[in-house]
Amino acid sequence: MTNSGKSLKTAVLAVLLFLSACAQNGGQIGYSVNLCCPGNYAEYKEYRIETQELPSFLGDYVIAEFDKVFQEKGLIRNDNRNELRVTLSYRHINLNAEQENIDPFERRLDEDLTLRYVATIVVDIRESSTGEMVWSGQINRIHTVVPGEYMHEERARPEFAGAFREMLASYPAHE
Repeated sequence: MTNSGKSLKTAVLAVLLFLSACAQNGGQIGYSVNLCCPGNYAEYKEYRIETQELPSFLGDYVIAEFDKVFQEKGLIRNDNRNELRVTLSYRHINLNAEQENIDPFERRLDEDLTLRYVATIVVDIRESSTGEMVWSGQINRIHTVVPGEYMHEERARPEFAGAFREMLASYPAHE
């Protein structure tokens, strides 16, 4: 990687860390709002959910927790007929340059590495008919994972729900 590429990656990482530190909600997962409120929210009643690169072990319960929180806003999930398309996208950035090419979900058991990375779920909400973005936010967490460690779903579920609830606080409720 060139020096300019490393500098750009360092700058992006610094911004992500700053955002996650500033937006921390007291839980283990931080949040931020990327775009708020250019849509016609009174017309939005139903939505569908799509995922992009969401690890399979996260998929079901992350979707369930987002669904629960978004329905608190008065919307109804309808994957066939809807005004909104919600996309949940997963991204991560390794914090150690030497580990840049290691996928934390596909590493070998014999690797004795502690991984540090920022895991982010970006939530983009678009009008189904036009594709126009009407709201966007993200939740993120810095992870330190030692060999043999695994995700504890029962502890993670309420953290995801709390982060989604805080992130969606600025999303207008449907009446």
